[in-house]
Amino acid sequence: MVKFHTMAACLSMAAGLALTAAASSAVAAPAATGYDRCASGNFCLFQDIDGQGRVVGLGGERASLGSLDFDNITSSLRNRTGRVWSVYTNVNFGGRCLPVAADYTGNVTQYSMNDQISSARPGGCPS
Repeated sequence: MVKFHTMAACLSMAAGLALTAAASSAVAAPAATGYDRCASGNFCLFQDIDGQGRVVGLGGERASLGSLDFDNITSSLRNRTGRVWSVYTNVNFGGRCLPVAADYTGNVTQYSMNDQISSARPGGCPS
């Protein structure tokens, strides 16, 4: 049986046990996967379908995705900005334009835009 010689020693040991119990019960949150890797407020482009592969999140227009090493490799998108965005097949917002709804999450394969997106910006496509 352990005898404590002072009240301070007793309190010190109790505090240590409490810290050990708290540390051992902490559980790390699982890492986000797929489309969930797109942070709120971002417009995200994914290299592969279904939100897989590399991801880049945009907060504003990007006249060339080449500077992000993301030119012509996008296969899926998630728009978490609360507003319409547009993606383009050429740099500087040229070529074919695809408007992306404010809450869109999905692939671009059905729009014949797979691996063809070179620039993106907030707002709809020009008339």
